[in-house]
Amino acid sequence: MSSFVKIVLLIGIMVGTSIQSVFKKAYNKRGYSSVFIFGSITVASAALFFVASAKYPLSFSADILPYAFGFAAAYCCATIFGMLAINEGSLSLTSLATSYSLLIPTLWGLLFYNDTATHWFFIGLALLLISLVLINAKGGEIKITLKWAIFVLLAFLGNGICSTVQSGYAKTHAQGTSEFMIIALSAVFLVLLSAAFLTERGSLGTSLKKNWYLMVLCGAANGAVNLFVILLSPNMNTSLMFPLISAGGIVLTSLVSIFIYKEKLSLLQYIGMVMGIGAIVFMNL
Repeated sequence: MSSFVKIVLLIGIMVGTSIQSVFKKAYNKRGYSSVFIFGSITVASAALFFVASAKYPLSFSADILPYAFGFAAAYCCATIFGMLAINEGSLSLTSLATSYSLLIPTLWGLLFYNDTATHWFFIGLALLLISLVLINAKGGEIKITLKWAIFVLLAFLGNGICSTVQSGYAKTHAQGTSEFMIIALSAVFLVLLSAAFLTERGSLGTSLKKNWYLMVLCGAANGAVNLFVILLSPNMNTSLMFPLISAGGIVLTSLVSIFIYKEKLSLLQYIGMVMGIGAIVFMNL
């Protein structure tokens, strides 16, 4: 894979991730809090994205199942406990803690995929971690409870393991990408849909009637991001790919907040955004 294609895929992942945040923000700004409904339709749309983009005939094999169900379990864990952590405590601290989950696939790549890293990479990684703290810097007192800590730990593990399993499958299987994601996302859909019927049945009709297109578009972006990650994983060090995605996501999300939602960032947050850009530069030296 050429460097140009790698750059295009990386940019696509960053843009797709930011677009998902825009759709989620639009949904929340309308006053809806039905997380399971939004999540289930989003995941269903992502699964249909892989159904539409797959090469036919599809070929399902037993060796896909451990990866698919491992991905599904981690994805559900990240989604459910991330939502519970936000409900229990600080949104900024929850986002910060789950952002650090990039360390799981990064360290996994260094330890088990024989990824190489220069001293510039570690300088860039340090800048990225500091930038995450600064971007999420907020004033005022934030209450931290044991319940929140447990929820955010499970969300952290789910998000990191999800990315690790996905990249692991892509590195070890040349075929069956679409099949892997169709099985995994279908399993996630069934879990989230069941949760929606159990806890959000009263708002199901209203949420879907007025916001279905936000969920579908978010799901299409999610499907594209997952596809690009799978295509890129066999051709790029895991320990480099995920930090770059995170750093680029920081910059794009900050720009979206400033120019689309007219949010005013603090001086520390601006410094954090600049450090995020610096992290991208150093990790590519």
